[in-house]
Amino acid sequence: MSGLWPNSPEMATLAARNAAWHAVASRGLWRYMRQKVLHCLTPTPQGPISPCPPETTAPVLTARAHQIGERIDFKGLERADSFSKNPLAFRTPAGGTVVLFKTGTAVFINMTPIEEEETIRGLGARVGDPLSEREVETAQIVTGAEDDTVTTTGVIQLKTDDPPRLLLIADALAGSVSMALVERNLGGAFDRVSHVARSFKSRTLPGGNSAGILQQLGESLDIQSRLAGRIGMVDKPDVLWDHPELERLWTKLIDDYDLKSRANAIDQKLNVIRDSAKTLGDLLATRTSHRLEWYIIALIVLEILIGFYDRFWK
Repeated sequence: MSGLWPNSPEMATLAARNAAWHAVASRGLWRYMRQKVLHCLTPTPQGPISPCPPETTAPVLTARAHQIGERIDFKGLERADSFSKNPLAFRTPAGGTVVLFKTGTAVFINMTPIEEEETIRGLGARVGDPLSEREVETAQIVTGAEDDTVTTTGVIQLKTDDPPRLLLIADALAGSVSMALVERNLGGAFDRVSHVARSFKSRTLPGGNSAGILQQLGESLDIQSRLAGRIGMVDKPDVLWDHPELERLWTKLIDDYDLKSRANAIDQKLNVIRDSAKTLGDLLATRTSHRLEWYIIALIVLEILIGFYDRFWK
């Protein structure tokens, strides 16, 4: 200690270490650390003691899916380093993975929120009808597992983080956030369907006039055209045709995110909206037909009156 001066860097380092050690001891960890060391020091043929091997933890990756708009235009986004064209998937220089879907979903794996937002901003005008309120789904991925599976807590365990497995996870997350957007939009659509049903129940016509009926009919058709194409998200991804050994993982993913039952529920609701739109269309056609009939009757009466006038007054 004679070589350490009070203001020397060595003395400052030693003081810092002592302070840290006393802080650990004050938190009650000294006894635990002592037991840990005694447990790890075991006799070996090469010597009296040898330390335990260092503990290793499996790498954990975070996957996050954002529904950023109604669609993403891939034109101009082609990359030579992409490992999938549709969806468009590529690695980032920092080791992350980006997977873009034409249905307006962006999936990021092993990327920070700042990197994700920078990538989304980089898409710019290629995002059609950007959403002011995004749908987001997050998953934890553990690599180095003995088998590809999904735990009861929702953690995805993979043997390796190779591109086919990451594409499957991205497909499942994209399907989940896409359906979440559909479910949110269907909520407002069903309010209008309920209004029509209540109008029929009270023996009144919805909308009050043809313009109101046309508006409701247009809204129903717009919802069908925007949402019906998203139900195919539970179809088998293209990557499974080249890697059928991953079928089991895909089955576990769609079960964990409840994609099939959600798709069936959405399809049933779309059928109700479709029937409602058909009813509104028939109602509008009936109204128009009745109006034409009254016009024809009025013309016939007018013609009869003119005939009487010509016959009796002339």
